Amino acid sequence: MNSNLTSVQQRALCSELGGRVKLKLLFKASIHGFTGAAFHQRCDARGPSISVGYNSSGHVFGGYTSAPFSQTGQYVNDQKAFLFTFKGDALLKYPTTYSNYAVKMVGNSGPYFGESLILMNGGAAVHSNPGQYYTAFTPAEMHGNDLQLIECEVYQVEGNSSSYTVSILIYYK
Repeated sequence: MNSNLTSVQQRALCSELGGRVKLKLLFKASIHGFTGAAFHQRCDARGPSISVGYNSSGHVFGGYTSAPFSQTGQYVNDQKAFLFTFKGDALLKYPTTYSNYAVKMVGNSGPYFGESLILMNGGAAVHSNPGQYYTAFTPAEMHGNDLQLIECEVYQVEGNSSSYTVSILIYYK
């Protein structure tokens, strides 16, 4: 499996996570399937995570959680959680504003960041609700109002004596 992230995007994400980390690709929806079951089979209990989306509009976006994925149906408190998008090579970060609802562990979807951003929401689609549990973003800035996924990648981040997971979603028109 090959990553769709550019080396510049990988460096920006790794820098945000503390620098000396390595990304290990765990899941790629175009190979494993655009289903919550496929995502959870490969990603549950693998550590903290970042979820990223790509679309045909050229947007790369997602979210980070330090909590490992599961299927409990419960919200997880995560003060370190954030959403992000790339503007050119620059990483724009939207921190959680209500950490008690930062991440929800839902079995029938992909990465679920509060009610603000849900990746692989019932297939190759995204749910976006700006300002709900995260610093407000505009849909145009985050994903160009394009909610159709072309890819979802999930990475485990290794290093700094911690493990993290990064999920990457790719959108194309």
